[in-house]
Amino acid sequence: MTVIVTPAHCRALGYCARGVRAALARWGVDYSKFLAEGVRADELLSASNNDSMALAAVEVARGEQQ
Repeated sequence: MTVIVTPAHCRALGYCARGVRAALARWGVDYSKFLAEGVRADELLSASNNDSMALAAVEVARGEQQ
């Protein structure tokens, strides 16, 4: 099953839009695409080099899909 991380998952963690935008820019993930479609968990983790912020968002997304 493909896990998709969305802005809602980031909001659930209390992440602000500015911080998410900055993190995605550092990781080379397109913010507009993230807003529209989300991003696959494996792509996010790879791009972020398993950053703790990304790991937490992926865990929220995985928990929602179980």
